[in-house]
Amino acid sequence: MMTPMPLENDRSPPPFPGVFDLSSAEGVNESERLLMRLCRKSFLSLWAHANLHTAQDMHEGKGSAKEFADVLVVFGDDVIIFSDKHIAFQEDKDLKIAWPRWFKRAVTESAKQLHGAMSWLRRCPDRIFLDAACKRPLPIVLPAAERARYHLVAVTRGSRQACLKAFADGLGTLQINSSIEGRTHEQAAFTIGVLDRSKHFVHVLDEFSLEVVMDEVDTITDFVQYLVAREAFLSDASMTVMATGEEQLMAVYISQGDDSEHDFLPDGIGPERPDLVMYDDSHYSGLKKRPEYVEKKLQDERSRAWDEMLERLIRLGDPRLVHKEVNQPNHETEQGLRLMAAEPRFRRHLLTEALVEMLAAAAKEPKKRRARLFTTHEQPDLVYIFLVTPKLQTETDDEYRRARVAMLYLYCRSAKLKFPKANTFIGLGLDHPAKDYDMSSEDVIVFTCDEYTSEQRAEVEKFRREFGILGSGLTTHNGYATEFPSLRPLSEPGRSSTQSPKRDRKKDKRKAKASQSSKRRNRR
Repeated sequence: MMTPMPLENDRSPPPFPGVFDLSSAEGVNESERLLMRLCRKSFLSLWAHANLHTAQDMHEGKGSAKEFADVLVVFGDDVIIFSDKHIAFQEDKDLKIAWPRWFKRAVTESAKQLHGAMSWLRRCPDRIFLDAACKRPLPIVLPAAERARYHLVAVTRGSRQACLKAFADGLGTLQINSSIEGRTHEQAAFTIGVLDRSKHFVHVLDEFSLEVVMDEVDTITDFVQYLVAREAFLSDASMTVMATGEEQLMAVYISQGDDSEHDFLPDGIGPERPDLVMYDDSHYSGLKKRPEYVEKKLQDERSRAWDEMLERLIRLGDPRLVHKEVNQPNHETEQGLRLMAAEPRFRRHLLTEALVEMLAAAAKEPKKRRARLFTTHEQPDLVYIFLVTPKLQTETDDEYRRARVAMLYLYCRSAKLKFPKANTFIGLGLDHPAKDYDMSSEDVIVFTCDEYTSEQRAEVEKFRREFGILGSGLTTHNGYATEFPSLRPLSEPGRSSTQSPKRDRKKDKRKAKASQSSKRRNRR
């Protein structure tokens, strides 16, 4: 995928101040701005976009652009379309009048807009633009309709105070009852079921529910997995699901299952699903009191260093994220950043810890090069390479970066010798933590290889030995971790995993296969 190329002396800058053309749109009102802030925090600025336009009513540059959905998130093959409506609830009216009116304007109309937006994306994925003039295309490529996985989310605001009055002991969130369908919603105040089983499923989240969900599943992978599981659970016509609010559903979801596969039903319930599942209001409050949950949230905060690093890489103010000696076009750079952003929160705990430990060790040896490789049993096809190199006093800034990116490339190629099952290597080159110069820079490399030929293997081995890369001084650390840290079991010698050692092997294999399949789909 990536090979070095001669230094380009004339590399024209892009017509925008960065590697990617990012929109600064935040939404046209406070409600949309809040939604966009939540989306950019979780999904990052390269994949979350507000105030988009379509060229639906334009022909040969003439006509007017049409506004698209409030927020669009495109991440590989996953496409999330958000509609945001703040409709005042008419509390001065009789509930039998106020609720149907609010439901129609806030929910029914949102669903109609979402289905229309999805239809347009399927038919014209190349006619969505960042600007009203329809001159700036999205910085990422929309997936083909036959490959795309669409997720529709209607964010509704304005009902919370009325809901709090109706259910004094609640949190003001809309209740869930999956047996309610279509027009029957008008007779079930403050309750959401399945809008229309004949159409694409629409997730309805009120203002408080949205914040709860995006606080607990705050990466693109975690969020999409929740939406997929939620849709399958609530749309099962053979089972009725009732909950006093979305927060109860979320609490059960993250409490059940294990570190990489959650569920709404407890383990051991049997092969047949129940006819009725009811969640009272004890789950969310109970979860927040659990000490292992409190510790998990602390680790979540520490792992946001990974999020911040990714956003910084995305928003670099000049086109130097990928050095000019590397023939890596933007779509390959986006692929590398996307793989990093695809890491769920739990794995970000581990990646952040590995990177911080490497930088701390490097700081103690200012004149030495240091690297760290990271992989897991669950995803043996993906390897990260973190590299810091000192800058020689005789080197210019450009010479230093040339040397570092060349070394990073050799580390990525050499890692294939150490991890033959891996086929994707993400290299991250950073300034040495003990640097004595003002410049700051990062390099990102994506190297893919299924198998070396004998000639390639010999060449890589030659360079590996020549530059002392991953040699006899390599130290290997094996370990495992759990999503809820205080429940971490005692260590077992020789075991390397991010999962509990007591898990069923068949389940491990099934989940690893599904995870790899998902990764492959989102690498396209």
